[in-house]
Amino acid sequence: MGDFLELSLILIIAAFAIPVSRKLSIIDLPFLVLFGIIFGPVLGVISRSFGIYLMTEFGGVGIGILGIAIILYSESHSINFRIIRRELIRIISLDSLGMVVTAILAGFFFSLVTGAPLVIGFIFGAIISPTDPASLIPIFRKMEINEEVSGILVGESLFNDPLGIILVAIGISLVDPTSSYIALFSLIQGSFGVIATVPVYILIQIAVPAALGIALGFLVINLNKIFGFDNLLVGFLLGIILLEFTLLEALSFTPFPAVIATGAIVGNYSDKSIFYDREATFQQSLSFLLRAIIFILLGSIMTGADFTEYFAIGFAAAMLVIFVARPAAVFLSLGAVSRVPSKFKTTRNVQLFMGLTGPRGVVSVVMSLLPYTIGVTENIPILIRWGIPLYVATSFVVIISIILQTIYVPYINKKLLNPAVITRSNNLASNE
Repeated sequence: MGDFLELSLILIIAAFAIPVSRKLSIIDLPFLVLFGIIFGPVLGVISRSFGIYLMTEFGGVGIGILGIAIILYSESHSINFRIIRRELIRIISLDSLGMVVTAILAGFFFSLVTGAPLVIGFIFGAIISPTDPASLIPIFRKMEINEEVSGILVGESLFNDPLGIILVAIGISLVDPTSSYIALFSLIQGSFGVIATVPVYILIQIAVPAALGIALGFLVINLNKIFGFDNLLVGFLLGIILLEFTLLEALSFTPFPAVIATGAIVGNYSDKSIFYDREATFQQSLSFLLRAIIFILLGSIMTGADFTEYFAIGFAAAMLVIFVARPAAVFLSLGAVSRVPSKFKTTRNVQLFMGLTGPRGVVSVVMSLLPYTIGVTENIPILIRWGIPLYVATSFVVIISIILQTIYVPYINKKLLNPAVITRSNNLASNE
């Protein structure tokens, strides 16, 4: 009974926090974290133990991982296949070389300033390597931005979430190869060896779920043409997403490529009837609520001692990720594919804008609790020792990146891109 009481209070707090932040013209995500701190460690309405349980164990997987699936499904409706096809090589480079560079630089810094083993540093880097579509898309909606630039960055942010989770799994495997969390990785390693396992594992974890998601997306569209689910389309598609999530989790696959693929197919190939519009609106509202709950839980789990002990490290890590690791990753990954023919020119200004644009968000928050949870569940001392520092440092990186980039991205968009000029020049190039 107590669990449902706390859950009901979290839902009510989440419902109040968003309109209050709008009334005060305050960035909503940090305000949600503040609400979590007030109703968590300050007032004791949300207990820390329940916050961790709800985020990581509720329903066997935690509302955090489930929330990521719903959020990514909703955001994937807006994938622009036209831009994805044109810029696929750049997106792949950002989501591979770019993420590895970010993970290595951030991980080395974390180990340097905390004294953590390098493998723990790599896990930290993997956790904060994905950019967040749920934070990025609202920033872009508030300004005029070049379609090609926004398409590349949104595509990158949607596809790098599953890759970030895979990198974390690889980090866990380096700590404890016998962990049940990486059962599939261990199985593949037995056949291919340590070095070959990483690319094979990444390929399998992306290709198999994505194929399932594409198939189910088209199946839903065709079934709706036959049976006409009308308003029940909302429940049907939510059931499909939960089925994908449950089935793939049970088979040790990451479900996120599947839900992204299904959302992209439904968003691009459905008949755009009023019922699909209602379904998209419902999923967007649900994802917004889950995002609010996750950030409130983030605040409720944090303690005063955590804040005091790790604020300097978290702030320094945020500055490094935002102004060093991310720009370096973008310049290197886009430079690596600079000879690929393209009508859109990624000039130095474009690369700098992309390098300074990439807030961290929901995936990083949820994944930051994973090492500690696995450590406690499977009695892995090194993960227990470093689990809380990983979580708190990641929290600061997420909060600071969202605050800063919400403020400065519209400004650098005008200074670096001059959207109207870029749009005209690229339109002329595409017509030649």
